[in-house]
This record gives sequence, C-alpha cells and structure tokens, in this order.
Amino acid sequence: MTDPLIRYADIIGQEETLARLRTFYSSRPPGSPDAAHVLILAENGMGKRTVAEALANELGGPCKEVCGSQLQTERDFTVALPILVPGKIVIIDGIHRMKHSSQEMLTRALGGGRKVTVRVGMGRRARDFEFDAQPFTLVATADKKSACSEELLSCFSLVLPLRSYSLEDLGHLAQKIALSLGTAIDPDATRLIAANSGGRPGQIEALVRRIVKAAGKDRIAVEDAMQAFADFDMRVKLDSELGAHSDLGQMSGVEFEGLVAALLSRMEFRAETTRATGDGGIDVVAVLDRPILGGKYLFQCKRYAPNNLVGASTVRDFYGAVTADKAVKGVLITTSDFTAQAREFAERVGLELINMGRLQSLLTQYGMSA
Repeated sequence: MTDPLIRYADIIGQEETLARLRTFYSSRPPGSPDAAHVLILAENGMGKRTVAEALANELGGPCKEVCGSQLQTERDFTVALPILVPGKIVIIDGIHRMKHSSQEMLTRALGGGRKVTVRVGMGRRARDFEFDAQPFTLVATADKKSACSEELLSCFSLVLPLRSYSLEDLGHLAQKIALSLGTAIDPDATRLIAANSGGRPGQIEALVRRIVKAAGKDRIAVEDAMQAFADFDMRVKLDSELGAHSDLGQMSGVEFEGLVAALLSRMEFRAETTRATGDGGIDVVAVLDRPILGGKYLFQCKRYAPNNLVGASTVRDFYGAVTADKAVKGVLITTSDFTAQAREFAERVGLELINMGRLQSLLTQYGMSA
C-alpha cells in the first residue's frame, strides 16, 4: 500500500514533472478504457518511487504496489497483480527487473479486456487458466530507458525522466527531514549537506539521519556536519554554492594569513603577519586598543583541506606558544574543522577555535571576499 500522506504538495522539486503528470491524467481517470500508463525514469536515490506513489494517491482508487524483482514467475504475476479487479492502480517499482515471461504477460494484460493465459504448476501437472484482464492504470519506475525492452516501452503513453535537483531544493528537503526528526539545521550546514548529496534526495535523507544521530543535538551547525563527515570518513565537497568564500582552500598559506590579518583590521585590530614557522608558530599578531578587552591576541592559521581536521596536538602546541607570549587570547583559524579532542582541549584552556563555517560568516559580516 502507498503512504496516504504522500501527495504532489509533499514533493520538493520536480515542478515540471508534476505539472506534466497533472495535465496528462486530467482527462484519464484510473481504470477507464482509455487509461494511460506512465513510466518514471531516474537513477537510484532520485525519488522516482516517491513520485510514483504521489501520482497513485492523487489519482485515487484502490492501489497495489509491487517490486519488479518479485515478478519472476507466472504465478508471481497472477498473485501480485490485480488483473481481475477493474479500476486498480498498479505501481511496479523497478519494472525492468521483471523476468521476460512476466513482461510478456504484462504487455498482454495492459490492454484490458484481453484474455490472459496463465500456466500454474510444472511438468505433467501444469495447467493453463484463462482470465479476462480488467483495465488498470500502471505507474512504473526504471533506472533508465535502455533497461526496458522495446515491447515494454510501447505499453506506456508517457515516459517521464525526472529532472536534476537544485541545491536549494535539496536544502529544503534536508531541513524538512531534520524537522521530522525534531532537529533544526543551520543554513551553512544545510548547504554543506546538499552539496555532498550527489544531487540525490535519497542520499540527503541518509546524510541527515546519520548527522542528527551522530551530533545528538536539537540544532545542527556547520561544524557538527563537518565533524560527522569526518567521523563517516567522507571526503567533503565545498561547492561554490556554499558561499562567496568557498575558494579559501585554493589560497596559499601566505595568502590565507593575509586574509585573516585583513579581516582583523576590519574588526578594529592592529594586525600584522609574522614569519614564525613550525608547530605552535604564531602567524598573525593583533592588538586591540580597547578598555578591558584590549591587549595582544595571537592567531594561528591552518589552510587545510576540508576533510583534514585540526587535531588536539596542534592545538596543544599553539596553546604553549600563547602561554609563553603571555597574550590575552589565542585564536586558531582553519579552512577545515577540529576534532572533538581538539575542541575539548581548547575549551578547557580558553583557546578560541574558528572553523570554515564561522570564518565564512565573519567574512560576510565584515563585507570581505576571499
């Protein structure tokens, strides 16, 4: 049975596809003599089964859903498909996985009112039974058109490939799934998840569920998503849609340090880069001339790849340099993120850690471009 809650309005994206389905079936009620059949094409994880179920629910009437891989014998065909019940809507998910003999029987039954011969049993005990196939509406899915025989394709009045999803659509879907799990996702984290979904709603759902479970929070920030990706051993893609500063990783180390110094100047620091190198080295020294909050601040800049998290040993070495210099505060900035152990140590000793998401927000806030 299909989920009665899945309707066109519940589907994010695919507006053109849904508009075509509305128009196509507006004059073709299910089970009518001229009922037409539709084949929905898309790769796995693109939501073709969801669209098929929404269509069936919009058409109304009794519905039967079956996987094509279950239709391997003539008996499977007669038991699984309602060829004797008029007005049915039948969903076959993965119709290309049906055995050839079942496909032949299906093409004969689709006409409605035709005699369909079914052989039950094997050998000398086999018996042939003849049935009148009643009109029904078929909604089928397949991975690609070439996976279906020409004879099977000829049964469909509409062969409809799903369109690709925009990052905005995928982001809306991620937020919707998170809300159903009792969790909210920050905009930066939403864009990060969308950019790493491969354009597939199925992957979006899997990622959101895993990240929500791993983070264990009622609100997911971009650093939570980055940490989860690291825990999953996933290579993280920072798509151009993630923000105007997604090319930070393409800078040289010297360029990145210069960007940080420029940002600090916008924040009313007197900042300059240093020539210090090695573990624990200070890359930027900044002085803030303000009562109470004023003093010297030390910064270390790590231009790391997104999946290369800054570890606890790096943070400990930086803390040693900050302590030796007797600075007001130490701040470590990276184009990736930090391990849980690094965060724990920094919180304990009073260091501030700024990851890619927070850096992007600061650059935007102070009107800078990388």
